[in-house]
Parts: sequence; C-alpha cells; structure tokens
Amino acid sequence: MKKQLILMGCTAGLMLVPAWAAEKEKTALGKQMEAMNDAFKAIKKETDPVKGASEARDAQAAALKSATETPALIKEMPEGPEKAKALAEYHKMVGKVYVTLCEVEEAFMNGKIDQVATILGTLKDMKKEGHKKFVKEEDQ
Repeated sequence: MKKQLILMGCTAGLMLVPAWAAEKEKTALGKQMEAMNDAFKAIKKETDPVKGASEARDAQAAALKSATETPALIKEMPEGPEKAKALAEYHKMVGKVYVTLCEVEEAFMNGKIDQVATILGTLKDMKKEGHKKFVKEEDQ
C-alpha cells in the first residue's frame, strides 16, 4: 500500500513538471499579452460602466508595457533594416490597440455599453492580425 502511495505521488509530481516549466518560460511580453487578454475577457462581460472603464485601463497599462518588449519572432531576425521595420510595425500595431482600448474606456464612461461590443470586435481583429504577423505558429 505504501509503495502504491509513493508511486502515485511521484506520478502526480511528474505530471506537474511540464506545467511548471511552461509557466517559467513565459516572457515579459507573454505576461503582458495574457494580462490584456484577461482584461479583454472581463470587458466583454462587463455592463457596469465604472468597472468596464477600469478593466479598459488595466488593458491599456498592459498594452503600454508590451510596447516596450520585442516579440521573439523579431528578436530572431538578423540585425538590419528589415528587423527595424518589423519592430516599428509592431510598435505601431500596439499603439493602435492602446488607442482602441482608450475608445473602449471612453464608451464605458459615456454609458455607451452597446458601442463597446463593436469596438471589441475591432480589437479581436487586431489580435488576429498581430498574432499572424508576430507570433510563431507553434506559440499560438
């Protein structure tokens, strides 16, 4: 019986190792994108203008922090004008996301909850485009 308990304990421990390793490998950019995604999900469900505006500001903060990071796909590019161009495009895209999140905040502040859903559709499209350009396929 003791051997079975020990064996089960070891098995359970080994099952947790991949999850722990994956958590450890998260980049600073990945953490900010996850924070933005969490705020996005909360915004979708929110009907209270004050809480919605707060969630939008949380997402804005994550967007600003992510703008200071460099996606792995760009980091791996050789130095030169193409890398600089790709990084500028990334910054531009994150800037557009930030501005759109400001529009979400403004819609909440003006009590235009119905308008939030429309803006969120735009953000969803931006996310798809950004991931298509700046995220490796195996990371998606």
